[in-house]
Formats: sequence, C-alpha cells, structure tokens
Amino acid sequence: MPTGPFLASTILPVFLAGKSDTSSCSLDMSTKHMVGALVATGVVAYALDTLVSDKKIFGGTTPTTVRDKEWWEETDKKFQAWPRTPGPPVVMNPISRQNFIVKTKVDE
Repeated sequence: MPTGPFLASTILPVFLAGKSDTSSCSLDMSTKHMVGALVATGVVAYALDTLVSDKKIFGGTTPTTVRDKEWWEETDKKFQAWPRTPGPPVVMNPISRQNFIVKTKVDE
C-alpha cells in the first residue's frame, strides 16, 4: 500500500470526492508497459550475458577441455563404461555431513 505524499496526492482526493472509479488515479500500469519492460529486461540480460561469456570482455579464455570435441567424446565414453549398480537409499544429514542408509524394514 503506498504511503506518504504519493498517497495524499493521488488516492485520497479520489476517495474524498466520493468517486468509486479510480481511473483518474495514476496507479494503473498498463499491460503494454509491463510486457515492454519484461522484454527489454530480457534483451539487456541476453546482451550482457553474450558480452561477458562469449566475447570475454573481462578477459580469460575457454578451457581446452570445453572447446575440444574429441576430449568431450572420450570423457563421455569413460563415464558410460562405468558399471552402474544401485545401492541402498541414503539420506544426508547436512549438519554433521554424515550419510545414513535408509532401511525400509527392521532386520530380525
């Protein structure tokens, strides 16, 4: 809820005059302004992301492990070659950083 001089200059005169229509009040922001602002924000974010990450305006280079397609394929082959065997469900306690195995039934 707006307060201060904004409230006194825009909302109070409308209510004191007995008008139920607040169209004379400058509180309403039209949809075209909101959509325009959202689109403009996306354009600015995309432009800045491109400048920083792709054009490297702050310097730096892309590591060869990211650029080299052959390295990526070999790494992917290595990961796919690992045996994948499921283990018991584990719950991690973030405070003590200890993992506990979850048992669904009591062993007798």
